[in-house]
Amino acid sequence: MNVFLVGMPGVGKSFWLKKLRAKYDCTTTDLDLFIEIKTQSRIVQLFEKGEANFREEEARALRQCVEKGSGQSLHIISTGGGTPCFHDNMQYMLENGLVIYLKARPEFIKSRLEQARVVRPLIQNVAEKDRLAYLQELLQQREPYYTQSHLSLDAVTLRISNFAEFFERYKIFPSCTNKQ
Repeated sequence: MNVFLVGMPGVGKSFWLKKLRAKYDCTTTDLDLFIEIKTQSRIVQLFEKGEANFREEEARALRQCVEKGSGQSLHIISTGGGTPCFHDNMQYMLENGLVIYLKARPEFIKSRLEQARVVRPLIQNVAEKDRLAYLQELLQQREPYYTQSHLSLDAVTLRISNFAEFFERYKIFPSCTNKQ
């Protein structure tokens, strides 16, 4: 069973991937990290070569991650913020597992991105005074994809117990080991 974490950058997809890996005995993949290892390039460098090329590589990598995790009882994949919006990736994820949208308001996203240790490609060329408006517009463009998810969780108030509840509800929980 694949579980995909989707949502804007800064909502905690990679954070929750690490927490879930520590809590459950399951396979996990950070899609951005998978792409960086596969291409031996940083995401920022790939974006510099053109977003269209990056999105094609991302779609191939997503499918490879799903294939890599086939046969596993639970495989959790954190995606890039734009992953669901290109190359029918959202439809692919919906057909190949449980998709969870980690939802947050643009103000929260802006704060998290600005606190990050690494400047994200998403905002690196956006003036600080324009970032909130930029994120509001980007979220508005992406939300029609995100809201197709099977579940929508508030990224601000999310707790590990929320995942356990949903894993149990969707019959995922029995297929992984809960590390107490």
